[in-house]
Amino acid sequence: MPRTALLACLLLISGLARAEPGPNLATLEYPPYASQRLDDGGGIVALTRRAFALRGYQVRIDFLPWARVRAELDDGNYQGALALWPREVIEARLIASRPLFYSELGLFVRQDHRVDSHDLRQLAGQKLGIVRGYGYPQRILDAGLVLEEAVDDISNLRKLQAGRFDMVLLERRVGDYLVAADPYLRGRLRWHGSVLERIPLLVGFVPARAGETDWSAVFEQGLRELHASGEYVQILRRHAPAP
Repeated sequence: MPRTALLACLLLISGLARAEPGPNLATLEYPPYASQRLDDGGGIVALTRRAFALRGYQVRIDFLPWARVRAELDDGNYQGALALWPREVIEARLIASRPLFYSELGLFVRQDHRVDSHDLRQLAGQKLGIVRGYGYPQRILDAGLVLEEAVDDISNLRKLQAGRFDMVLLERRVGDYLVAADPYLRGRLRWHGSVLERIPLLVGFVPARAGETDWSAVFEQGLRELHASGEYVQILRRHAPAP
């Protein structure tokens, strides 16, 4: 083995040996930001793992249904979760990281379904698919639409295609990814064309108690190192959804 390759292997082994157990975090299938099917788990997962690795910690990230993520946090089984909206951070009483991506929230409809207005109040009475437990902006929930809950985004999109909803409330990049990846949905559903809210995607951490590691502070330190080295931008470019 060449000397340079041997040195690289030794450094890698040494680094892994020094890595200490980090926090246990929970997330959901939310591609392209977080998914077990994507390289490095998606953009937010990749940033989170790398930020902790730079501080010498190996983080565990479990993928769970969203309602279970909320329940497990309430039961104290995880030290944090991702990718969260601000309302979800507040409701779970977590400490928010800096925004890692920005989410464009809006409507998906069937290709043959005409929506004449971008004002939700003028769409009152139509059925809107949402996911149980998501921290949607209250003004959207109070717009007078009939809210129909499902367990996840892909279930909502499939119900939309089946005609059970008039619209689905969903982050644009997530919806585009799910529709393109599903032959049953591809070419049959579309983004309505109006951004209702632009929402930051965050990592939220359980506040540290006396004598415990402050994982939110460790994560922030790791993000600063990523920024300083230029690796933060590299990860964003590698995982950022195409415009």
